[in-house]
Amino acid sequence: MPNIDPVVRFWIGIVVTVAIAISGGTLSLAHVIPVEYIPTATAWCSLLAFVGSAILTALNGFASTNSSRLASVAQVPLDQKLDAIATIPEVKSIVTTQAVAEATTSDKVVGPPKATGTKT
Repeated sequence: MPNIDPVVRFWIGIVVTVAIAISGGTLSLAHVIPVEYIPTATAWCSLLAFVGSAILTALNGFASTNSSRLASVAQVPLDQKLDAIATIPEVKSIVTTQAVAEATTSDKVVGPPKATGTKT
């Protein structure tokens, strides 16, 4: 699928939003077009709103890249990520820095083991 310019998606979104407003009755066509054309225009706007919304969803899905997915994950704080991973039953423990371990709420997230014994 070729990349669609975000500006084009923006304008498609504006058209779809106007079509939703007309088909839902929020935006009145009275005094804009002749009264006999209003039911037809409303019906076409309803169809355009449905199809346009589906197309925008598909375009936005195709526009997401691995880097954009990684960027959205990067915004979740580390302690929340570790808490979420720790809820997986197969995960027995997660070793991280002491500061991060103290910031989490899970008992499975622990700091590095403390050194025992003496140096020789």
